[in-house]
Amino acid sequence: MAEDMGTWPPEQATVLLEVLSEAGLKPEAKRTREGVTVTVPDEQSDDAHRQLVANMDRIASAARQPKGQGNRARRPREVKGADNPQPKDPQQMASERLQRIARPLGLILIALLLFATVGRINAVAAFVALGVLIYVIGKRAQQQGGGQGGSGPGPLR
Repeated sequence: MAEDMGTWPPEQATVLLEVLSEAGLKPEAKRTREGVTVTVPDEQSDDAHRQLVANMDRIASAARQPKGQGNRARRPREVKGADNPQPKDPQQMASERLQRIARPLGLILIALLLFATVGRINAVAAFVALGVLIYVIGKRAQQQGGGQGGSGPGPLR
């Protein structure tokens, strides 16, 4: 019969198995949906519990380590046939985002100015002009591939 040492998160179970193995015990592990279940033979259960208590800090610290910070350093895999660009500078990424939203933001400001100006003269004409402007902006975005669709109907024609 085997003594159950409990179900542990994978990071902690790895350290627990190392601790028990270093103490000369023969632990067994089984992955479940809840985590990793660790067991030891009944005759080794007292020693296993002593090792668990003695190394609790080491086991607990394994849970606090961020993922990917374990013993092995992982490198990102290169995908065959894909362009693997160098990581971009955060400031460069921010400027690209600003450039992407600059034109729509400018058009919205122009639309608001047009609405304010024409709205004083005729409110209906202002709403029609605003609707036409929104339609033109949307149509241009679709033609340039900037549409964020995917769940709606196909392109307007």
